[in-house]
Amino acid sequence: MSPTALLRGIAFLLLLQWVSTLVINALGVPFPPALLGMLILTALLCGGVIPANSVEGICDILISKMGMLFLPAGVSVILYADVIRAEWLPILVTIVAASIAVLGSTALFLQGMLKKGGK
Repeated sequence: MSPTALLRGIAFLLLLQWVSTLVINALGVPFPPALLGMLILTALLCGGVIPANSVEGICDILISKMGMLFLPAGVSVILYADVIRAEWLPILVTIVAASIAVLGSTALFLQGMLKKGGK
């Protein structure tokens, strides 16, 4: 991947993040801007507005650096070990319920997308 294409991919992802932040601030709703940015990107990719290869390079780089990107979250877990120890049962129930919900909704979404594509 050329440096120019890489910079274009980074600029596009940052533009999506900026747009999603503007939308969230304008609407005044409590919604994470990063999630809205990802939803907009997904809609643009699924709609064929932008080709997948235009962001593929930067996505590959971000995936390869994912461990480094989650390092601050790991440090936070260590800082709050006493809270986690005290509230382990509600945390465990939340993790299990959220995992089941995410797996189920992902499966239903993919099933719907595959049926739509296969007609």
